[in-house]
This record gives sequence, structure tokens and C-alpha cells, in this order.
Amino acid sequence: MNTIALSTYADAREAYRHKALQQALYDEGQRLMSGVIVNLHGQAHLDRRRLENRLFRRDVFAWFEAERIPEIIGSVLDRTIAAGRADLLPLARRTMMTLSIAVAGVDRVVGDDDELDEIYALMDRLARASTVAHALGDKAAIVEDGDRALDEFRDRFYLASLERRRRLIASFDDGAIGEDELPRDVLTTLLRNQDRLELPADIVLREIAYFPWVGSHSTSNQLVHAMHHVFEWIEARPNDRERLLTDRILLQRFVHESLRLHPASPVSLRHALEDIALKSGVAIPRGSLVAIELEKANRDALVWGDRADEFDPFRPLADGVMPWGLTFGHGLHACLGQELAGGLECPAHVAVGDGADPGDHLFGSIAVMAHAILVAGARRDPADPPHRDESTTRQVWGRYPVIFQH
Repeated sequence: MNTIALSTYADAREAYRHKALQQALYDEGQRLMSGVIVNLHGQAHLDRRRLENRLFRRDVFAWFEAERIPEIIGSVLDRTIAAGRADLLPLARRTMMTLSIAVAGVDRVVGDDDELDEIYALMDRLARASTVAHALGDKAAIVEDGDRALDEFRDRFYLASLERRRRLIASFDDGAIGEDELPRDVLTTLLRNQDRLELPADIVLREIAYFPWVGSHSTSNQLVHAMHHVFEWIEARPNDRERLLTDRILLQRFVHESLRLHPASPVSLRHALEDIALKSGVAIPRGSLVAIELEKANRDALVWGDRADEFDPFRPLADGVMPWGLTFGHGLHACLGQELAGGLECPAHVAVGDGADPGDHLFGSIAVMAHAILVAGARRDPADPPHRDESTTRQVWGRYPVIFQH
């Protein structure tokens, strides 16, 4: 199959918006991703997205950020601080997994770290199988293990969560409870609108399994990337630690710049459903595989300047360019949870780094967690340096030891 690589910001942005380019990143993990929203195209994708947008609204994100996220962070972080040291990666994973399963609609025993780690282990296997295109090793074995993980997730957690929501919805329909007593999650949203989409049971299962792994893996990895840049910055400029503690907009800008440099998937893949001519003159024949080289597009010197590869949270941005680049995608396939994870762009009237409080601004779960980690006194462990995960071509950390001290 002919592969067309797109590495400029303009080409990548246009490709994301083109209706004749269909998702292809999960082709090798199709058994787990068939029917999942990120894999849908055309009207089917539009219908599912319109439905799930009922949950993924700004007011719901604001509720999560004000109510649930601080509660989740406290439940995970407090016990870790008491120990004095931790690996930042599992700390991030526990936090983001707790948030992600709440958004998906998966019930668990609050405070049971062993159960949470069990869920994370299942999600890790699902993530590896779904993104097997980036895996190193026996891909067939990884996919088969993903199938087993989905069965285990269904039996251990999904079926009980499903039945509880069915009972609650029935009680609401009978007038026994109010709408505010229904869970705010994807599973409840799908079940309440089943007559509109008529989704088979196996697709609902895969959809609910998708949200926790994509939410927890991407956001936990992004948090560790962001903290790496924060730690490096503070080690070079010790006086800026207090500045980052008090100026949350500036800390969010650190997160956004890190997101730009480290997209969760360095390459997005699309199938060309027809002949396409991009504005730049790039011709894409029908049937081609299009590789949107996201990491390169996010470092396009025409957009980000001559030092595009460097971390610079004070970087000036052109009009219409998001500080995180195309990391959350663009157009109809932009990430549904973008504002939950990354928050909103800094308001135009607030200068980055001036310490202003923008009021009801959404910072996003990554920046909220980064702030909590700094407040806890986290620093890199000088006796135990971090190292990368060598089992995947994705640029992610394998371990990131930290200590907590004031």
C-alpha cells in the first residue's frame, strides 16, 4: 500500500479535517476497536459523537474539575506523600485511572489500591493490543492477550456496573429518583439513548473499555512528560518553583507546551477514500495510507519558530494556533476529553506568567495534578534517575522516581 507522509502543520491540520480520510491507526487492533467511537467514520461517527457530547460538555468538565478531580487526587496522593517517595508513573496512573473509569461508568471499591491496580493492569493490556501497530515483539500474542483482558474486564467490573445503571435508569423512568441521582458517565449516556443508536452489547462493552485506557494512559504519560519539563526548569531556575506554585496559568502553559512536544501518538494513520489534493499541492491517491506525522507537525518551524524542538512555555503563538498544537487532533475527530485533560487555552486578556487569576477557567486534570504534586514538595530522586519504556516505539517513561520534601 502506498504511504503518504504529512509532516507540516498545515498539511496535518487539513488532513485531520478532511472527510475522505478515515481512521487507520487501530487497524491491527481491530478486534478490540471495532465499533468504538474513535474508529467510526462519517454519519456513524457523527451520531455517536453528538450523543456522547451530552456528557462531554464544559459544565460537566467544570463539575469534575471542581468536585471529583481534587477528591481523586487527595485519595491517591495523600498516602503517597506519607511514604516520602514514589514512582511518578504509577502515581499518575492511579489518579488518572480513577478519573477515567468514573467518566466511563465503571464502578469500583473506593480506596482499594489493589483493585485499582488490577483495573490498570487490564487497561494496560487493552491499550497495548489496541495500539499494537506501535508495539515491539509478538503482535499476535499481544492482540490475543488483549482479547483475554477484555473478557476479564467484562466479568470483573463491567457487568455489575451495567446492571447497576440499568436499575437506576429504570428507577428514574418510574419517577422514583431524579435525574441528578443518575451517574454522569458514558455508560449511562449510552444506555439512556440505546433506542437511538441500537448498539450491540459487544460494541457497548468495547466503548466502555476504550475510555479508561485511552484516558488513563494518555493523561498519565502526559503528566509525567510535563513534570519532567517542570523539574528540569526548576533545577535550572530554583527561584521559579514558587512562581509555578502560585501562578496556575503559567503551570498550565508548561503543560500545554509539553503536550505539544509529546503527542500521545507520534503518528496518526488514515485511509484515503478518494483522490485528494491538499492546498499545499500534496496529492493523495485513493487507497493510500496517510501517515500524519504529528510529532513533526507540532514542531514545524514555520509555526513554532527556529527553536521548535525546545521546551519554551513563553513561546509566542500565531492566531488560531493552539498551544498544544494538534496533540488532541482536530476537527470532528478531535479528542472528546480534550478540555477535561488539558483545560482551556489561557484567556486572551491574561498574559502568560503574570500571575492573574482567570476566575472560572478550566485548567484540566493534568495541570491540576501537576500543581498538587508541586504543592506536595515533589522533586526528582537524585539517587534513582528516570528511564524510558523500551517496549514501545512511543516516547513514554518506564519509571520516574520522585521524593517529597519541603
